[in-house]
Amino acid sequence: MDDLQQVEIQIEMATRIRKLRDSCVNLMNTPLWKDVIDEGYFKEEAARLVMAKSSNMTADQKVLIDNMIYGIGALNNWIESVMRRGAEMDQAVDEHEKTREEILAEEVSK
Repeated sequence: MDDLQQVEIQIEMATRIRKLRDSCVNLMNTPLWKDVIDEGYFKEEAARLVMAKSSNMTADQKVLIDNMIYGIGALNNWIESVMRRGAEMDQAVDEHEKTREEILAEEVSK
């Protein structure tokens, strides 16, 4: 694989990550997201699970509750990761496109 192909693959991958970020942003801006995920899952379900854990439960039930709480945090962490990676790819795509232009200019001048 030559340099140009590698740069093209990097651009494609960075573009996919940015598209995923943009899709997440669009989804998060909908009233359904705010109602179901922000209010229903991140707030109400998290509070319910914390309260349930303080009740009289078996050790196995408490482990299940812990796993459900971790799941809420994991989703939030994943979304933050998608946003962060998307922002990083904004700059990466610009750099890769400049590299592609340089490679193409070198090929033309040969």
